[in-house]
Amino acid sequence: MSGCEARDAKKLVRSPSGLRMVPEHRSARSPFGLDEPPWVPDKECPRCMQCDTKFDFITRKHHCRRCGKCFCDKCCSKKVPLPRMCFVDPVRQCAECALISQKETEFYDKQLKVLMNGATFFVTLGTSEKSELMVCRLSNNQRYLVLDGDSHYEIEIIQISTVQILTEGFTPGGGNTRAIGMILQYKVPGSEELMQMKFTASEDFSCNKKLSASWLAAMHKVSNGGKTSRRL
Repeated sequence: MSGCEARDAKKLVRSPSGLRMVPEHRSARSPFGLDEPPWVPDKECPRCMQCDTKFDFITRKHHCRRCGKCFCDKCCSKKVPLPRMCFVDPVRQCAECALISQKETEFYDKQLKVLMNGATFFVTLGTSEKSELMVCRLSNNQRYLVLDGDSHYEIEIIQISTVQILTEGFTPGGGNTRAIGMILQYKVPGSEELMQMKFTASEDFSCNKKLSASWLAAMHKVSNGGKTSRRL
């Protein structure tokens, strides 16, 4: 096993909430992940925190695995996938949390996979007039944006401060635009200086245009409002 594979190794753990497949090393955790919440103690919760139904022998207590609050079965009956906490199987969640988790499903099932598969761009560093053709992808542990060409760069996702998607084909109605590149600003660990990279989709390979546009669209969703989706 290589050092990288060992660092990204995972283990199966059991918690009160269910089985989780988590990284063996905390340093390998995805920046998009969430910690399990502490459960509201049973003794502090005589009633459902949603509908105020009193708990008794028939009306049992259930904890939402995402927020840790206490609910009756009616208010916490849905079992929904929760990949941000690395659960192996769908877990019980309250209606509000279930809705959030369902919205995140597309992010995990589609956007992250597109980013990890990668795409090809001309990359320009800082104010340089030279660009380099590079394959850009999200690392397997989702912690780094990896760029490979004649040069090699690894940008830590949590150090990215802004992502500006570049488009063309603007119309007065705002339709018919397509993503053609992006400008990325990030900090190098140990420095407060902002670095900048410009990514431009290659026009030389028509088969890559659609892939590049999909990759940029996924990056746009990850960067929601200029911040990385660790705050999803």
